[in-house]
Amino acid sequence: MLRGRTNMLVGQLKQEIGHATGLRRLERQGIAQEMRGFSQTARLHRLNDGEPAEHG
Repeated sequence: MLRGRTNMLVGQLKQEIGHATGLRRLERQGIAQEMRGFSQTARLHRLNDGEPAEHG
């Protein structure tokens, strides 16, 4: 859970810094990292709710 939330926060930070400085690559990396964090968090919520998680 902590890893997913950390990825979300760091991803948002990278995205904001990349946007503010005009570094598109950093902004894209931030978006991807934020999405990974969201997926990790969602997967854990599904496991806690008793639903089967997707593999991959």
